Amino acid sequence: MKFQKFSCVLFLGLFVGMICCQAQNKAFEIDALMLALKKAKKFNGSILVAQKGNLLLHKGYGNRNFRDGLECDSSSIYQIASVTKPFTALLALKLAEQKKLSLEDKIEKYYDDFPKASTVTISHLLNHTSGISDHQPDSSEARYDSEEKTFIELLKKRPFDFDPGTSWKYSNSGYILLGYIIEKVSGLTYYDAIIQYVFKPLKMNQSGFDFTALKDKRKAVGYWTFPDHKTDEPAKLIHYSAPAAAGAIYSTTGDLYKFHVGLQSEKLVRASVLENAYTPVIGNYGYGWFVDYFNGRRLVHHSGDIWGFKSEFARVPEDDICIVMLSNIEDEELHGITIKILNILYGLPYQMPAENKVALTQEELKEYEGKYELRPNEFIALTVKNDILQGNGQVLYAQKKDLFMLDNGREQRELTFERNSAGKILGFKFRNGEIETFCKKN
Repeated sequence: MKFQKFSCVLFLGLFVGMICCQAQNKAFEIDALMLALKKAKKFNGSILVAQKGNLLLHKGYGNRNFRDGLECDSSSIYQIASVTKPFTALLALKLAEQKKLSLEDKIEKYYDDFPKASTVTISHLLNHTSGISDHQPDSSEARYDSEEKTFIELLKKRPFDFDPGTSWKYSNSGYILLGYIIEKVSGLTYYDAIIQYVFKPLKMNQSGFDFTALKDKRKAVGYWTFPDHKTDEPAKLIHYSAPAAAGAIYSTTGDLYKFHVGLQSEKLVRASVLENAYTPVIGNYGYGWFVDYFNGRRLVHHSGDIWGFKSEFARVPEDDICIVMLSNIEDEELHGITIKILNILYGLPYQMPAENKVALTQEELKEYEGKYELRPNEFIALTVKNDILQGNGQVLYAQKKDLFMLDNGREQRELTFERNSAGKILGFKFRNGEIETFCKKN
């Protein structure tokens, strides 16, 4: 009996050790990917990756302030822009759970003179099927906290994109309107409602709204593109009253993970309520979440994009996976990185980011500049900026002379340039699946 007991303990120890080793290997692999992305100037910010309650990776890459050389870390604070929408949707669902509103309420209940008020429902606002035009005032037009009437009047003048419930189109305006309705139902400002129902219960102490006024040494400075010099100007900040319920929140990777845990544990709303949130009606959008599938599992995610900042919040609820990326470079593409990380977590193949394998001179790169015909009346413009060859805004990485790699974050393609006998470039060819395309230089 003692031997059996010892064998069982030994087996369990080996099994647990094997799981820990696998998790550690995944962490190393993700870290290597992120370091490569940082080197290629495709990620600058903070990231958190968790699986089944274990933090596999939680750190920063690059600088939160390039002028002062301050580095990003796990506590850096960023604007999360439209990642605010899952919070707004959660608030509406919580109020519905409390019977303070119904998702089938018509907005005529709150704005009886609004166009099509008898056919637009709160559910339509939540899943972007209302048809309300995506007009969002800037901070000079209207301040959310004092000019509800101004916003509503502006919105009423714009025609609907389609009849409510008949199609799908992303609408920040619909979410801002939803924020006003939440105020009427809850008796709180939208911001106080988020604090009371979400931030406080989950102890999200590094999250808030007025990023412009935030005085915290961990606050990131936002940039339009990856700065080439310390003196590059940061992006202008938008006052939180403009995006409001559609995009006002600032946060950290750690706080967003707390939100994930709160959703997984049903601390905020019941699992049956979230099941509705994760179920699209039209297209792939539920209530506050884009809904896709990866490796047979449901992937719920949302991105955010505001001047100087980019965010990505992705979850696989079935496997308790959470990926959070917050960046202070607006032109970065983050969802492609999420897919690479998921491939690592599920043991699937993925591509490391492309990089230059040879250094070509400015004069050599200039040879490739010009317009290339993809199809009749559609062209790809290649330009050189700061010793980098770009095609329609995407970087082409030199593998050798006349061979470049295009990497959009999800897939890579080789572009091979062809010349005539005199050495003049005729065009380039690339392969898309089994089809090879030649783009003639104009």
